[in-house]
Amino acid sequence: MKDSFSKLHPITNMLFFVFAIIFSMFINHPVCIALSLISAGLNAVYLNGRQTLIISLRFLLPLIILTALINPVFNHRGATIIKYLPWGNPLTLESIIYGLSAAVLLSSAALWFSCFHKVMTSDKFVYLFGRIIPSLSLVLSMALRFVPRFNTQLREVRKAQKAIGKDLSDGTVLLRIKNGVKIISLMITWSLENAIDTSDSMKSRGYGLKGRTSFSIFKFTQKDAWISAALLAAVTVLIVLIVLGFAKFRYFPTIKGNIFSAESIVFYTVYSLFLLTPLIINVWEGVKWKRLKSAI
Repeated sequence: MKDSFSKLHPITNMLFFVFAIIFSMFINHPVCIALSLISAGLNAVYLNGRQTLIISLRFLLPLIILTALINPVFNHRGATIIKYLPWGNPLTLESIIYGLSAAVLLSSAALWFSCFHKVMTSDKFVYLFGRIIPSLSLVLSMALRFVPRFNTQLREVRKAQKAIGKDLSDGTVLLRIKNGVKIISLMITWSLENAIDTSDSMKSRGYGLKGRTSFSIFKFTQKDAWISAALLAAVTVLIVLIVLGFAKFRYFPTIKGNIFSAESIVFYTVYSLFLLTPLIINVWEGVKWKRLKSAI
C-alpha cells in the first residue's frame, strides 16, 4: 500500500503526531480514548500491516487487562461500592472504569508511537532539529536507526547460535544462562564495532567541521501548506471545544460527563477527522492513483 502521508513534509508529519499524541494522552473522556485507540489501530494497520498489529495486541491486551485489574486494588476512590476486598478496602465501580480507561489510553499512546516511528524517520529528525539542537537530533536519529538494526542483528545471532545448539532454548537452565550471556557478549561487541564504523564514516564526511553544508530532499509544497493549515485549524477548534467543556468528563467521586449530547457529538466528529487525517490522505491518494491508472 502507498503511504502518501509519509511523503509529506516533515513539519506536517510532526505537527500531526505531536498533537495526536498530546490529545490522546490528556483527554480522559472514555469515548475520545476509544476513538484514539481505533484511529491509532487503523493507521498502524495501514502502515505496518495486520500481522504487526496482531503482534502488538499480544502485548497491549495483557497490559489493558493488568492495568484494569491492578488499579481498583490500589485506587479506592468512588461512591459506588461493589464489594469490600478481603483486607477491608472498598472495590468501587468508578475505580474499575477509570483503570480500564487508563489502560486503553496507554495502549493507544503505544500505537501512536509505533506509527510515529514508522513515519518520522531519522533523516526527518535531522532535518527538523539539525540546526536547532544538532547534538540531540543526531543522538535521536542514531537511536531510532539503531533499535531496528539491533533487533535484526539479534535475530541473526540467535539463528546462528541455534544452528550450533547454543540458543536460549537449548540445554539445562545453567546452559541456557551461559548461552544468553554469550549472545549478550556478541551483541555488545557488534554494537561497539558499529559505533566505531559510524564514527569513522562521520569523520570522513566532515561532520563537525565549520561551514559544512547539508543536503535535504524535503521541500515544503503548496499541498503541505494546505494540509498543515487544515491540521492547525482542527487543533484550534479542538482546543476551543475543550475549553468550552465539550469533552468534560470525571470519574470521581461519581461518573459524570456528556456522552450523547450534541456538543459531545460535535467534538467526536472533529476529533475523529483529525486523528484519521493520515488514513484519509492515504486512501484518497490511493483512489486517485487507481483512477489515473485506469484512464491510461
